[in-house]
Amino acid sequence: MHTIQEVRAEYDRLDRLCGVDTTGIEIVFSARSVKRLGSFRPPVPAKGLPARIMISAALLESDDPFWDTVRHEYAHAAVWLTHPGERHGHDEVWKAVCRRIGCAPKSTAPAGEQSEALRRQRAKYMVKSHACGAETYYLRAGKIVTLMERGYRKRIRCGRCGSNDLLLYERDGG
Repeated sequence: MHTIQEVRAEYDRLDRLCGVDTTGIEIVFSARSVKRLGSFRPPVPAKGLPARIMISAALLESDDPFWDTVRHEYAHAAVWLTHPGERHGHDEVWKAVCRRIGCAPKSTAPAGEQSEALRRQRAKYMVKSHACGAETYYLRAGKIVTLMERGYRKRIRCGRCGSNDLLLYERDGG
């Protein structure tokens, strides 16, 4: 199980390598984030929000996807620190930082299948198409689940086959 202290130690090492200072950037693990493995948010002064790197808690048990995600988000922070006010996303500037720090310069994490398996495992709700058997998993009772619980099942269609013959299952999710 990884810790924020381990992540901070890695960021301190990368700071020395890149010549930036990320100590003012908050690092958090999110138990709610399963689909998105990580994110970097620059500060929002108008709302008093500091810069923040979020790593999905779903990765805490793994090694390769965890450290690649940690470095991926660090690359966003380093680009933001060296190019303030500019938007770079996953462009060549960001990719150059990725290569320098040793993470895959890709916009999506290599843990897609692992992420989807964790999502299924932790899901509280499952909606299944009676027509094609497609299953969609939900961690929370959002719009789709709420509409189905209220009896508006015919207004919702399967994303795969278009059928509105859907069934809602409440699961014991993680």
